[in-house]
Amino acid sequence: MKKRIIIAAVLLVLTAIVAVVYLRSRDTVKPGDILIKAPTGDVTVSLESLELSHVSGSITNKKGETKKIDSEGYALSKIPSCAQVADYSELTIYADDEYSAVVTKDELDQSGDNAWLIKDKDSIRLVVFGDSDSKRDVKNVVRIEIK
Repeated sequence: MKKRIIIAAVLLVLTAIVAVVYLRSRDTVKPGDILIKAPTGDVTVSLESLELSHVSGSITNKKGETKKIDSEGYALSKIPSCAQVADYSELTIYADDEYSAVVTKDELDQSGDNAWLIKDKDSIRLVVFGDSDSKRDVKNVVRIEIK
């Protein structure tokens, strides 16, 4: 019985150490900002400095249900210029829980108004119109990596 208690205590301490290390390594930004990791260097951008536009359209979830979006947001196609990047192949958008989605430059070039960072209450959300399901619907966006 004592042996099990000691093993449980050791595992609990190890879990706490791993959690602390992980939480300290996460990128943190204040609400309304997004960290952009680019080949030219990391930049924190205040979304208030970007042009806010009206966004409307509909997205479809994996069940085939359609949801209308009518909000304000920022065109994803404008993000690379914030980091002074002209040549890139894709943007990877990360949520605060590390869920991510990829939007390619080709998709943005073909239709620059299909991918948006929209205001969603107190957070930012990626919405990609035209997807057959909403896998790329990323909530609580905190980081964008330009590759």
